[in-house]
Amino acid sequence: MARTSYISVLRIVAIFLVILIHSSSGYLNSNDFESFDWSYANWLNSFSRFAVPLFVIISGALLLQKDESTGQFYRKRLLKIVPPFLFWTIVYLLYYFIRYIDFDYIGFPQVINIVLIRLKSGTNAHLWYLYMILGLYLAVPFIRKIVGNCSKRELEIFLGLWFAALFFTNKWFNSYLPNFDLTFFSGYAGYLVLGHYLRNYPIQMVKLSSFTFFLICCLITASGTSHLSVSRGEFDPTLYNYLSPNIALSGGFLFIFVQGLKLPEQLSAFWEFIDIHSFGIYLCHILLLNYIHPLLQLPTLWKIPVATVLTLLASALLTYLLRKVPYGKYVSG
Repeated sequence: MARTSYISVLRIVAIFLVILIHSSSGYLNSNDFESFDWSYANWLNSFSRFAVPLFVIISGALLLQKDESTGQFYRKRLLKIVPPFLFWTIVYLLYYFIRYIDFDYIGFPQVINIVLIRLKSGTNAHLWYLYMILGLYLAVPFIRKIVGNCSKRELEIFLGLWFAALFFTNKWFNSYLPNFDLTFFSGYAGYLVLGHYLRNYPIQMVKLSSFTFFLICCLITASGTSHLSVSRGEFDPTLYNYLSPNIALSGGFLFIFVQGLKLPEQLSAFWEFIDIHSFGIYLCHILLLNYIHPLLQLPTLWKIPVATVLTLLASALLTYLLRKVPYGKYVSG
């Protein structure tokens, strides 16, 4: 099995599940916890929430291996991230104004205020990922030096402290724990180290065991979210948090499971196409999903997966076409 083969599979799984999250999340706002739509959306989300952390784990598996100067890394990586970041920030800002704002009722000061508010964390909700990943990329050269000088045992200690920090920095768990300062070990950087560790020191588990543990973590997310929501009387996304222990374990166990599969050295042309366009798919999929989802006159059982598949295909095609226009490859993602 080629080492990059399982990475490609994980990336494809992650981008599909990100779209599935966005196809199903709207049903969770109904607070009708006994309805099929809410339960179905909760189960789909619970088995998908690790998708964004999985992207970061993949980045750690790939980026922390390399030996290059800080300047080289910044030039190479930031040039791949910043132009698409600026382009799609503008696209979604224009989309927001065109679709939701009536200029007959707001003035120039209100427009500026809306722009500033939306630029704070992303002109569309999913663009928060770019803000996060830019911060991580700035840290990668320094994290490389740390992990490069760590033994396997030291990496395991770091990951153990990071996993503990997931409890101490989570507002729900934190209310039951002392205020130890574990901020150094907290955050998405732990996913980078986890990816580096799993690639260099693959955990030899029976495939059935790793997949079973993965299922258990997802079941905890689903049943826990249902219980918390019913108790609160409104949707409670505490266990959906990307930095929750259950989500971290879900992503880690799925990585271990796929890493242990006997995959072909090269994927088929279709899956290779999805893989190489995955970043662009992430960036543009909300734009297309917002039109595809309402057009489907299907029961919820089928509407969510069909909308997900169609959005995946349409987003891959749009990314491909953008890369064909002059300078499009620099901004498409």
